[in-house]
Formats: sequence, C-alpha cells, structure tokens
Amino acid sequence: MRRGNLFLIIFFALLLGIFLLYHFRGRVFHSTRLASLPAGQCDASIWSHVYHSYRLQVLNPCTSVTGTIYSIRPEADGDDHIDVTLDPGYESFLNNGNVTGQHGKLVVEPVCQNPVTQADAAASCSAYQQNVFIPQVGDHVRITGAFVLDQDHGWQEIHPVTSIEIM
Repeated sequence: MRRGNLFLIIFFALLLGIFLLYHFRGRVFHSTRLASLPAGQCDASIWSHVYHSYRLQVLNPCTSVTGTIYSIRPEADGDDHIDVTLDPGYESFLNNGNVTGQHGKLVVEPVCQNPVTQADAAASCSAYQQNVFIPQVGDHVRITGAFVLDQDHGWQEIHPVTSIEIM
C-alpha cells in the first residue's frame, strides 16, 4: 500500500473517531427498565394539584424506581424537589437534561408539601397537603408516580409522586 493511501485511511479514521466522540458525548445509553404499574397504584387525583401541569409530558402514567435520596429542597410552588441517585438498571429514567442540569440525578416531586410562596402557584395547593412520606438524605427508597418529561427544564421526573417507601 502506498504511503499516501495509508495516510488517507488514518486521516479518515481519525475524522470518524472525532465525529463519533462529538456525536455521542454526554449521551446516556439506556437500559429497558421502564415498567408500567397498574393504574390503581398511582393516584391520578393528585394531578389537580400539580402547578402548571401542561409543561409535563407524561411518558409513563404509573411506574416505580429505586435509589438513594441525594438532596431535598422546598420549592416556591409548595413541592419538594428531591434528587435521587438511581439504582443500577434504572438509567432509562435519565436523559441529557438530568445529566447536565441535575448532575445525573432523577428529579422527584411530591406536591403541596410546604407553604406556597409563589403567588401564581397558590391555587394548586389551596386547602390541600399531599400525605406522602418524605425520607431523609441517604435513605434507600422506592418511589412510585407518573414518569414525565419537564418540557420547561428538559429533564425527566417522577411528578407527581404517589408514594415513597424506605427499602
């Protein structure tokens, strides 16, 4: 083989490698653990207390995940924002938005847990407080609820949450 042809082959192989690295950077390769649960295991009535529910695209109306609570913080709309480090096998619940915007964590939001301080969210929690167990940071839990894409933020969530239980 001539030296020029060898150079071209190496050059194009490098270009292909650079393209593939660029194209797949930050991608999460998913497992297939998106199991649906019977609808009765999720409380659909909670949806009436979700602030701006139109921003949430339902990917699975009722599912469960397991993982470890990484952080918990109250939000102005009355919800708790809980970040969860998922157990192995639940990677399909994360997208690039979770990786870049939530440090690789799944967002979980029990609704109406705290006083609402955001005026336009007050109606969602008016005369309602969801009765769901809120764990501690570090607890290993099973979370059940609707699996959604938050179209405003670009990450995936369990929102609203029907239940959280210690494993």
